[in-house]
Amino acid sequence: MKKLLQILFIVQFILISCKKKSEKKADKKEVIIEKSFTKEENKIIENKPKVDTTEIRKYAEAILNNEIYPSDNDQTFECIKQMFTKDKNDLEFYFKVFRVIVEKSDGALSEAIGLEIMNFLKFNPDFFIEQYSEFKLDEKQKFIGFMAYEFYFTEPEHNAEINQYFSEVNLNLEQSTEPKRKYLNSIKELTKIETEKIINE
Repeated sequence: MKKLLQILFIVQFILISCKKKSEKKADKKEVIIEKSFTKEENKIIENKPKVDTTEIRKYAEAILNNEIYPSDNDQTFECIKQMFTKDKNDLEFYFKVFRVIVEKSDGALSEAIGLEIMNFLKFNPDFFIEQYSEFKLDEKQKFIGFMAYEFYFTEPEHNAEINQYFSEVNLNLEQSTEPKRKYLNSIKELTKIETEKIINE
């Protein structure tokens, strides 16, 4: 009887250990499957098509030549993205295109322009100030107006937000000369005035 119980106990122990091993194998399979899915997902992300800069350049030239009216489409936004570069030739070309986009923007496109101006001013304040200083008054007002519209949404904290933003821009100046700092301060104060106007309309 004792021997029978011992045999049953041994058999039961073997069955339990076999079950645990098979469960571990199943877990490993799940992990392997999950890893392979993750790798596939990574492949999908890596294989996203790159932007055809030649086509974007053609589109940008068409905007400059008044052959295409800028709108809230992928091509127009790609033209804006190309401006965020340190390559001097591309920078100058795409900023010219951006000025046309700002001038002609309306509807859904105009809702995104203020943020793009602010992003670019923070990205390359030296270049922006140099260009802005050559603008005519109505173009300056347009750029200020778009930025002010963005700060309007931060009301009642708009003045604090404006101060914070321009202090960050100041830090990004590569040549922090007195004239540039004064010009930047002038842009800040004009933005505050314009934001107040929009709030009180």
